[in-house]
Amino acid sequence: MQQHFDNVNARIRSAGSVPALLSAAFTGLEVIERATTVLADTAPACTYPGYQVARAEARNAWSALATAPTLNCPDQTATEGADVQELASSIAAFVLVVAEAIVNVASKTTEPGDQTACLRAARHAGHVHTALR
Repeated sequence: MQQHFDNVNARIRSAGSVPALLSAAFTGLEVIERATTVLADTAPACTYPGYQVARAEARNAWSALATAPTLNCPDQTATEGADVQELASSIAAFVLVVAEAIVNVASKTTEPGDQTACLRAARHAGHVHTALR
């Protein structure tokens, strides 16, 4: 396992760009998740709960970083035209306006079904905004 730690550590130290550093960190989180899995599976039962938490948090960290746009499309700004970027920014701004209106309705309505629908829609609108940024 130490070999994997050393390899990722070297990649992190030698990363010369944000995409390279992000990729190395992502690989590091994957190694951490695998290492904590081995630890949790081989440790005495009395220490297992702490190791289980470590494994779960490592998975959560990996999952969170997996959503980074640069990790998924490192050359995004270089390959997109200005028109595409402008449209995405316009849509993202509009999503915020609509989401604010939806949340406003949720705060004013007395119908529980409307409140639930509005809040769920606002959450998804937030995901749209995040995806466009």
